[in-house]
Amino acid sequence: MQSGVESSFLPHLAAIRASVRAGFRFQHLPSRDEVLAVYGFRASRGAMDTYVAHDRHDATAARYRLDELDQSSPKPLWERHGTVADVVYELLELPPHGTRGAPDRTGRAGTLWLPAHVRG
Repeated sequence: MQSGVESSFLPHLAAIRASVRAGFRFQHLPSRDEVLAVYGFRASRGAMDTYVAHDRHDATAARYRLDELDQSSPKPLWERHGTVADVVYELLELPPHGTRGAPDRTGRAGTLWLPAHVRG
């Protein structure tokens, strides 16, 4: 254990630290006496990358077009569910919005982009 943190949390904390270095900002979504979730976000090149971590095994990451965020239910260009470490690292590996290989069609079932651990 490192600094009293259970070792199973370390990969997820490392992913959150990596997102901080990549420019993400945060809000904590509180309920009376506890934090219900951590919400990370960054805007760049016409897109908003976001993730919500409810616990280490329950996180969602997504990319949205900035110009569609004012809609009542914007559709993500890309979205993943899983552990904090998995979804945050996949989000960080996405090519910048508007560049070759970046997700570019709202509602499209898949893209040509694959995370590094799948590409081999």
